[in-house]
Amino acid sequence: MRSLVVCPNWVGDLVMAAPTIDALAGAGRQVVALAKPGLRPLAALLPGVAASLDRLPDDRATIEMIRAAGCEEAVILPNSFRSAWLPRQAGIPRRAGYRGGWRAPLLVPALPAPRGRRKRPQIADYAELLAALGVPAPASWVPRLELPPSLRERGRERLERGHLRPGSAPLVGLFPGAEFGPSKRWPWRRFAELALALRRARPGLQQLIVAGPKELWTAVRVHEESGKLHPVIGPDLDLAGLAAVLAHLDLLVTNDSGPMHLAAALGVPCVALFGPTDPRRTAPAGDGHRVLHLDRWCSPCFRRRCPLLHHRCLRDIAVPQVAAAALAGLAEGHPGSIPEAPAQGA
Repeated sequence: MRSLVVCPNWVGDLVMAAPTIDALAGAGRQVVALAKPGLRPLAALLPGVAASLDRLPDDRATIEMIRAAGCEEAVILPNSFRSAWLPRQAGIPRRAGYRGGWRAPLLVPALPAPRGRRKRPQIADYAELLAALGVPAPASWVPRLELPPSLRERGRERLERGHLRPGSAPLVGLFPGAEFGPSKRWPWRRFAELALALRRARPGLQQLIVAGPKELWTAVRVHEESGKLHPVIGPDLDLAGLAAVLAHLDLLVTNDSGPMHLAAALGVPCVALFGPTDPRRTAPAGDGHRVLHLDRWCSPCFRRRCPLLHHRCLRDIAVPQVAAAALAGLAEGHPGSIPEAPAQGA
């Protein structure tokens, strides 16, 4: 059976859907992934994906492309109306997804959204959808991504152009961005202070600043304020190229973000900074990660901007605490979580 999988629209959500896609392929489906053009390079790398299509702004072109793929089934992971309408217009007879957003008439079967999903990791959000399709749950809900050797070599070459030598000394990435909004971003000046603190503690440590096109300004500020020593890598790369770079890291210090989930799926330990979002839902999956999260009365609020304007859920995480977590991750290399961080200046 050829099965169209309509992919989520965010990098992190797509990575967290990887076990579901792999389970569909393991049940005999030939998976065709429909993803936004920017996400397609990543979708093509996911285990179990046999082919990938661009979800274009022109709906008519997208529908014709879906129809030409000859799929007999659609598995619709996003919750939007359009994500269910496109397979319906393409004439796919079986279109499985969760109800909501006035789209139940477009789904066959239309499943009720599971109760209590917000109390479990997001990676398991599609467990009920798999069960309704008669697909066994994956052996592990931890996303895993293996890169072809040629792609890994491209990542090494990109790092070497930035005067970094993977394998010669520990390599730490700093990701100060988060596309969701300002409330998810630890202040960029703290990232600059962190780079200086890590350099003082481990003079031989290699560091780079990871950025996408929308984080370039922030990354350049961190680069300048930390002594102009650490290259900015990523704004010119697609997601496959970014994965190739991340795969060579020994550690990533990051906000709750798409690159965090991508690095975790590649087996890279993360120090993850959480503020307005809930680490019980979207912490990096797998072993070796450290989560810093302040249990403030107002968090998690899931707002793009702090409604109280103080942003303390992230601002109160101290640089020494993050540096200690990063150094411990490099030294120990085993799983652990850090309880509430002390307030800045404590």
